Amino acid sequence: MILIVGLGNPGEEFKNTRHNLGFDIVDIIHSSFTFPKFSKKFDGVFAKKNIYDNNVILFKPMNFMNLSGAPVYKIFEFFNIKKVNNLIVFHDDLDLVFSKLRIKKSGGHGGHNGVKNIIKFFGENFYRIKVGIKSPLYTENDIPADKFVLGKFSTKELSELEILKKKIVENFQSIINKNFNILISKV
Repeated sequence: MILIVGLGNPGEEFKNTRHNLGFDIVDIIHSSFTFPKFSKKFDGVFAKKNIYDNNVILFKPMNFMNLSGAPVYKIFEFFNIKKVNNLIVFHDDLDLVFSKLRIKKSGGHGGHNGVKNIIKFFGENFYRIKVGIKSPLYTENDIPADKFVLGKFSTKELSELEILKKKIVENFQSIINKNFNILISKV
């Protein structure tokens, strides 16, 4: 069983913000593979489906970003997922160039409070698929990080992200099988 988590903040005011990129990716996977409707449980929403010979759970914690760890832990325990390496977390990364992916299996949180809170419950050895959000708007202006991540994507950025999300969907089997080298080479 694979648990795929998208990080974000609940509420309409956070829709299309950089910090909600994890939610957006889980949503496109959900619709592209016709997962059942999301159910509310574990302080979040989840959907489960067998795909590519794996039971896959999509999950979006509905606590705020900084409190993502407890909901992720609840669903992980409920479904009796045995190995932490069956936890894959999508999240934004302010240190990574816009729309680039980086896969990380262990290590620190890199300043991301959602990941930091998940580490508190699971330790550092789970997969993260980091999606870059750093852009010239951030690097060339004096915008505080917390304001930038809660800002909305530009129209141009949204269209570039649609291409990235399509590539993630096209290579979803590589994600499920943890063939991340294939994913990176095709995205």
